[in-house]
Amino acid sequence: MLLKGIRSVLLFAVLLLVLPDLFGDENSDPVRLYVSIQGNDAWSGRLPEPNQAKTDGPFATLGRARDTIRSWKKDGSLPSRGVEVLVREGVYSLEQSFSLGEEDSGTETASIIYMAYPGDTVRLSGGKSITGFKPVSEPEAIDLLDEEAEKNIVQADLKSLGVTDYGSPDSGGAEVFFNDNPMRISRWPNEGFVKIADIVVKDGHQIHGREGSQVGKFNYEGDRPERWVNEKDPWLQGYWFWDWSDQSQRITSINTGSAVISLATPYHHYGYRKGQWYFAFNMLGELDSPGEWYIDREKGILYFWPPKPVETAETIVSVLPNLIVMKDVSFVSFKNFTFEACRETAIRVTDGERVQLADCVIRNTGSNGADLSGARHSVVGCEIYNTGSGGIALNGGDRKTLTPSGLLADNNHIHHFGRVKRMYTPGISLHGVGVHVAHNLIHNAPHIAISFGGNENCIEFNEIHHVCMESNDAGAIYTGRNWTMRGNVIRYNYLHHINGFEKTRLCRCVSG
Repeated sequence: MLLKGIRSVLLFAVLLLVLPDLFGDENSDPVRLYVSIQGNDAWSGRLPEPNQAKTDGPFATLGRARDTIRSWKKDGSLPSRGVEVLVREGVYSLEQSFSLGEEDSGTETASIIYMAYPGDTVRLSGGKSITGFKPVSEPEAIDLLDEEAEKNIVQADLKSLGVTDYGSPDSGGAEVFFNDNPMRISRWPNEGFVKIADIVVKDGHQIHGREGSQVGKFNYEGDRPERWVNEKDPWLQGYWFWDWSDQSQRITSINTGSAVISLATPYHHYGYRKGQWYFAFNMLGELDSPGEWYIDREKGILYFWPPKPVETAETIVSVLPNLIVMKDVSFVSFKNFTFEACRETAIRVTDGERVQLADCVIRNTGSNGADLSGARHSVVGCEIYNTGSGGIALNGGDRKTLTPSGLLADNNHIHHFGRVKRMYTPGISLHGVGVHVAHNLIHNAPHIAISFGGNENCIEFNEIHHVCMESNDAGAIYTGRNWTMRGNVIRYNYLHHINGFEKTRLCRCVSG
């Protein structure tokens, strides 16, 4: 009996040692705060859902959770095991960008993690839901629209919904999203381009033997521009001289007698050349197919041809410039969120160290998905798509001392980017020292997939396809001319299905 008792005591002691390793020590878990659409910022935030009496429960906003952590740091009571902010199911339409500063940092042993509650889908949106659509009634709009288009287009009063800043139509302005997809600003032709028939001012301008003009006046073919004479704010997007340099420019006048379009200054840096391609956009009269939209910026009216009945899906107009802004922040992570519907870059991280974006979706942005500068930040396992510019921008390290940044982009899926700014907005750009880009899948873009500059960076095990689709003299992996950029490693990348615009020239694709 004595031996049996001793064995029982020993077994109990072993279990006490082993069980924490198997199941986790409760005292080592991070402190948890909760945020919910059903929450209240006057509550404690320590419960994942409201209690039965509705006297306590989760917070209603991320800002309240941030401020609670900030107060813990200020009075020295930040939990030694870190903090997790778990956000419950729903779409959170932010009234302003969620901002974090140095005072919101964690520590190396007590990180702060903002994350979706396990199993919940959480979307952080910078857009405004648009309601109150009705048939087109503005007389001047009816005059410009084709009869068939008028039957399908609806209009909404943005000003009455509190949306009064529309930005510029060429970049950084409001965009429309329907059924979680970006719609297209009205344009002609609906697909592809038309070409400059000839330049007007023969000023002897040439580059590398290519003749052109420094003045933004050119002849067009056909009679389509006659429809644009009464448009309020017509624009063209073109590859005006080189196949890899695009720019949006506003039309100042159209001479239908001599078939001349004049553009606003400043003119394009490289000038204009016969045979180069362009398309027209931001014209109400060219709103002629499903999925197109136009905003009358004077009256604040949105005109939209929904691809499905407008009541079958939510229509969103982007409002906020950014969703998350961090400055001098360290040891903070965002996990399992969907970030969407902003006018500029969704997530901006400046300086600090060890900020991580993990397993997130970033989509429907006006510019990049995420821009990060500093040390040892990482973007891991994210999907980034339908961005106005590029995907991920990484910048860090010291080139004078060759101090590495430790920045990382790993195992991300980046696709269908460059919707607004089409050239030199890569899926991943990396600059500085010691940046690592690996195991990413990048595809479907008008220009380059990866651009790099600096020293001792590593680009490896990436798959790239269907890029450089709207440009020539470009590269899937691309860098500039600077002989001080030494020690970079490019290896084991798989590049395929890459052709120049109109397949006239194969792109120069770099891999090792």
